[in-house]
Amino acid sequence: MRLLPITWSRGESVADAAIVALCVFSVANPLVAQATFFFFPYPLAGMNIMQWFQGLCFPLILITLPKLSRNGVEFSPLFSRLLWAYVISLGLLHLRLLSTGRLPADMIGTERMVYFKVIFGLLLWYYASCLTRSQESARRLLQSILLGALISAGWVLICYFFGIGGAHYAAAGVTATAGSEGASGKGMAGFLLPAVAGAIFLALREGSHWWAMGASLLLAAVFVTFDRSAQVAFMAGLSWMVIWWVGLARPRPRTKAILPLVCIIFALGSIYFAHRGSEELVARWTRDFDRGEIGSGRETFYATAWNWFCQDSSVTDFCFGMGFGNIYDLMFAGSGIYRHTHSDLFDMLLIGGLVGLALYLLLFYTIASLGRGLPVGSTEFAILGTLLISFGVMSLFTGLMAFPHAVYAFGAQCICIRALAIHEERDRVPIVPSVSAWVRKYRLSQRQIHDYEGLLVPNSEQNERL
Repeated sequence: MRLLPITWSRGESVADAAIVALCVFSVANPLVAQATFFFFPYPLAGMNIMQWFQGLCFPLILITLPKLSRNGVEFSPLFSRLLWAYVISLGLLHLRLLSTGRLPADMIGTERMVYFKVIFGLLLWYYASCLTRSQESARRLLQSILLGALISAGWVLICYFFGIGGAHYAAAGVTATAGSEGASGKGMAGFLLPAVAGAIFLALREGSHWWAMGASLLLAAVFVTFDRSAQVAFMAGLSWMVIWWVGLARPRPRTKAILPLVCIIFALGSIYFAHRGSEELVARWTRDFDRGEIGSGRETFYATAWNWFCQDSSVTDFCFGMGFGNIYDLMFAGSGIYRHTHSDLFDMLLIGGLVGLALYLLLFYTIASLGRGLPVGSTEFAILGTLLISFGVMSLFTGLMAFPHAVYAFGAQCICIRALAIHEERDRVPIVPSVSAWVRKYRLSQRQIHDYEGLLVPNSEQNERL
């Protein structure tokens, strides 16, 4: 009997240390993504610093997972199934192409790296689901993710207004930045935009003006990337929040908590348009439409992928895809540009056919299932919907699954918010013993009385002492 408490305490101590390490990772990972291109522009042994950092974290996570106690884990089985589905499916799809010789030799390493990034992000989801066992751990992890996002947002704004880092879309006359030279604008916007919803959640939940101001900073950083998919995703998420606020919110959150957000965004918007005008924003949207394109040629990418999937693929490829290593050649044949489809949906269709489509839908179904049981009028339900919409729209229109810091931040925020809702509900609802519990308690008391009476000796001095 003594072994159980010892085992439990060891597991809890490991969990406490692991949640601290994950919080540190949550801050460091996006900063490493920026430092990769600013301080270490050249790869080391074929990989950049971010890939080395994530590769070193991967075995450390695997080592600590078996040592974690499974007590109190609410929804880790959901993410365990999702992780194993991707590991087994992507592994078999990759082996299928290798065994048949259909994978170009120069793309083998690229395909494995992309699959590793996807699996690494999902492993972090599972890891976070195992560690968020209390309100304190969930709140601490959520704040760490947002802290990393705020530091990244500050760096992006500094680079934009002081001309540091990369200037993108020069052909359209638009000055934009994702921070450091070479950093992906869609990857940074896909990381920062869901963090806006996370910061608004903390502002509403805690009545904090500071988190409302943090949401303003994050939103400003998203804007200066000039990523159009992020702008569409923001409007879709904002529309959902308005619908929820007007028709579903019960009780209605305090407006004072987000009043600074509205004021700061209005002030920043006025200052920006007064000094820079709307020319860059309009130019970013109109250039492609003037050329009859959507999203810098993405319409061609999507059409090429869809035509191959529906018309040119064999039955086997229709079911199991062509693998990531063959996407570049297909896009080059269809559009003259050597790249992937810039859509997670079409990438997964080409990677795995019907299997890839099922994996893509399973990912979003797993996140959506976190909202099961939440009251529709609750803030947690609204923010989970906003996170799902904002990330889902960007995933559909620009592709985010190959950015582990963006994937992790999105899923971990959803996990933390759901964990906070679970533990708050437990604190509010008193525990009412069941009938069987009362029966067991009564039998135990009767047994204790019987044992006590058995110790008594009639007419002895021991009775008086007892």
